[in-house]
Amino acid sequence: MSLSDNAPATRLAIPERVRPPTTRRSDDALARLIQASERPEFDRHLTETLQELISFDLAMISLYRDNTLVEVSSRSAPERIHEDVLGSYLKHTFTHSPFFQMHRRKMKSGFYLMEKLARTPQLRKPSSAAEMLEIDDGEEIGYLTAGWPKRLKEMDLALRLSDQYTVQVALYRSGNRGFSQADLASVEPIYASMLAVCKQHWDKRVKHLENDDDPIRSGLRRLGSAELSARELQIMRSLIAGLSEKEIAEELDVSTETVKTHRKRAYQKLDVSSRIELMARLLGLDRSQRI
Repeated sequence: MSLSDNAPATRLAIPERVRPPTTRRSDDALARLIQASERPEFDRHLTETLQELISFDLAMISLYRDNTLVEVSSRSAPERIHEDVLGSYLKHTFTHSPFFQMHRRKMKSGFYLMEKLARTPQLRKPSSAAEMLEIDDGEEIGYLTAGWPKRLKEMDLALRLSDQYTVQVALYRSGNRGFSQADLASVEPIYASMLAVCKQHWDKRVKHLENDDDPIRSGLRRLGSAELSARELQIMRSLIAGLSEKEIAEELDVSTETVKTHRKRAYQKLDVSSRIELMARLLGLDRSQRI
């Protein structure tokens, strides 16, 4: 389906005259994305694919389910969203987001400019008393989350999975450099295929969440009394896979100190003191289930 087919006013449509033929660059980008569709680091591969086709300084990927934000991750270059800011967004400030509110209104898949999305009349605006928020008319959404980079321009790819779930891939440019329909010209040749790959990947992730049949998540939950955060779970998965803290930091685009902090918190929740003990406990659980 073309980006312009049956597009409502808030969705970006690419004019016919700027649509390029399929290029080797976009073909290669799509091929790499397909190869990564089964990998846990798919989010990184998706943002790298988009970076090859559309220039941006920061990316954030979120998965929404009904009234909740299930998980969020960020990729930065050169802008950065710090871990504590992402944590606050995950817990409560996401409810003010125009995208989240449009998710609740069953938005359709497609690309959206935030400056247009934020002007949707039905959306609820935050008050000056909202926690972690500062009213700022200079921002295209009308407010700034404490710790968030200032004066970013945002374009979102919405992937509607079902009535319950929506994926948001938010791309940001700094310095008030806005996006336009022309920016999507290089994406058009692979748009339908890219959405199909993304939907296949997230459908599987959602199935694991709903059925709770993720063996690593289930094993870690049985070890600890407290639920791991999305980032802690991500780091535990990487540790179990054998990655070093430096490799995890490079994979997640965070500092090694950030990885260490999340590792320590996760270990406390799991009541283990090392990766060896974690693996031994998980293997012990696996053996006990077979007996």
